[in-house]
Amino acid sequence: MNHTTTPTLLARHQGEVLSKSSASSALNWLVQDMKSLPRWPVTTLLATCISVAIGTSSYLLWTHLTSSPIAGCGSGDGWIDCEGVARSRWSVWFGVPVSLLALAIYVAMAASLVVASLDRFSRPRREIAWIGMTAAVFAAGMSAIWFIVVQLLVLQHICLYCMLAHTCGLVATITLLVAGPLRAKSAMTIASLSFVGLMILVSGQLLTPPPAAFEIELFDTPSVDGNDALEFLPPNSRNENLEDNLFDAPVTSAKIYKPPQGYAHLLALPVLVAIGVVEAESSQADDLPERFASIQGGAIKLKVADWPHIGPNDAKYVVVEMFDYCCPPCRETFQAVRSAQVELGDDLAIVLLPVPLNSDCNPTIKVTGAHYKESCVLSKLAVATWRVDPKAFESLHLWMLADDHAPTYAETIAKARTLVDPKRLDIELASGVSDQYISRHVALYKRVGEGAIPKLMFPRTSVVGKFTSVDGLVDLIRREGTER
Repeated sequence: MNHTTTPTLLARHQGEVLSKSSASSALNWLVQDMKSLPRWPVTTLLATCISVAIGTSSYLLWTHLTSSPIAGCGSGDGWIDCEGVARSRWSVWFGVPVSLLALAIYVAMAASLVVASLDRFSRPRREIAWIGMTAAVFAAGMSAIWFIVVQLLVLQHICLYCMLAHTCGLVATITLLVAGPLRAKSAMTIASLSFVGLMILVSGQLLTPPPAAFEIELFDTPSVDGNDALEFLPPNSRNENLEDNLFDAPVTSAKIYKPPQGYAHLLALPVLVAIGVVEAESSQADDLPERFASIQGGAIKLKVADWPHIGPNDAKYVVVEMFDYCCPPCRETFQAVRSAQVELGDDLAIVLLPVPLNSDCNPTIKVTGAHYKESCVLSKLAVATWRVDPKAFESLHLWMLADDHAPTYAETIAKARTLVDPKRLDIELASGVSDQYISRHVALYKRVGEGAIPKLMFPRTSVVGKFTSVDGLVDLIRREGTER
């Protein structure tokens, strides 16, 4: 027994010694091939690039993990489209966000640079740190080239934050090539090793299936107890006998004020000043069926008749949709929602809550992308049209989402004026009620966790993100869309 195991153990020991000896020899060769260590101008430039890249990668990782919109970087069909890049298959590696990999590399660079640039560390340690720093920088530079090519040639969209991080990686790579401590031969050796790492990254991305464009949230029980649920009480609302979890609409009674004929042009403005709010016509009549839409496991309820919607007030199935008229994923989801509406007919009601991704009317948005510049005014116009004429609202809503691109406000209000009385629409817009509705939509958006839109919400399920399967949506509506 001992005679057979002893040679094996000796062989293993000799292999480990040879392996350590080879690694030590390679490291000694790299150290001996070094020039003088870089001085402060080089380390300062490297530190700047690394700091910017760490900040950028951290932000992109945070938006990925929280499904938050990327601020000020567009989200649409133009070249600048951070959302499209960040949600593509090239944003992950075997399910791991590439922003996390980038952050790890830049943090390793930062640690190596600290050791390499401070005199308090011994010369051998500083030399080894510069070797590690060079390997990490070359890996970042090669990865930057790969991701720039993907954005320009494959996606044909660019993410400004990504490009900033890639630029930092390229600048750091060029800096070490020109003023780094390694000579050409040893630098090429390290570059070869970094290229192997790049091939592992690329292969992993090619083998990783495209990520799902949506997430499903499940709510088995109400997220809060009935006694702890917040009351969302709008201005001048009816607050008697309300359920604690009823999300109430910011309107009161049922008739719109109509001045005597012949004096409308004189009395319209004084009446607005006197009463403050123009009241809706028949869309909130008291005799409508009280069909409620429950979301978040029953923690929140909305009376269908009190909110912008299409479909019967007493429909068998109800879905609550949060969206933005300028949001490309919302427009793609609309095609599936519209097809489901056609298939289910009067059995389906869709409560439509525009949530503009624009900081002018949505405080959760810190920086507004150019694509969402008119989100607020488009949403308010749609709500105002619903207040004047619910049937006209359905026509306008379908028209606004029919094309690949959102219509401008000028185009939309011109269309709305062909569907409803222009004077009544102007009075409704001037009343400010549609602004109150948008504020309530945003409040509910914050209540359900903010994040990505569109959101298709049912009693026990929420689908967050682009959802384009018609059959899947119809099945989901039939299974989840009844009141619970």
